[in-house]
Order: sequence, then C-alpha cells, then structure tokens
Amino acid sequence: MIPAAAWGGSHNQGAPGMASANDLRDEKLRIIICMIIAIPALAAVPFVGTRYGDFNEFIALVIGVAPIIYLVFFAMFNLNRRLTALEQRK
Repeated sequence: MIPAAAWGGSHNQGAPGMASANDLRDEKLRIIICMIIAIPALAAVPFVGTRYGDFNEFIALVIGVAPIIYLVFFAMFNLNRRLTALEQRK
C-alpha cells in the first residue's frame, strides 16, 4: 500500500475534523440563505417575463421556487429526527 503521506494526507493532521451533525443542522441560517435566493428571483419573474420572454421567466421562477421546495423536503426528511429529540427530552 502507498502511505497517506505520499498522497499529501499528512498536511491535514493539524486541521479540525469534519463538522458534527449538530453544526450542519442550523436551520435559521439555511432558511435565511434560501429566502435570500428565492425572494429576489420570485420578485424578478414578472419583469423578466414581460421584457425577455417566457423561457427566461420560467428560469427565474425555477430559481425562486427551488430553495422553497428544498426547505420543504428538508423539513419533511428531518421530521423524524426532530420528533426523536423531543421524545428524549421528556
């Protein structure tokens, strides 16, 4: 086998490890970022549609709706994890 140092793996020894699951579950930041993307895109839909045509209006609509759909799926798939955490508190 080739040692990790040969692949450049030794330079990461002092670096912190991967983020824990709790660090990645900051819902407020996730919601804020998705709304920062969605609101201007949805606000641009009427302007883009009347000025540039239907395809560009469709693209602006997809950019605006995609983060909201992402938040809905994120909430649906993490509902079980949240319910488990609530049950453990009791």
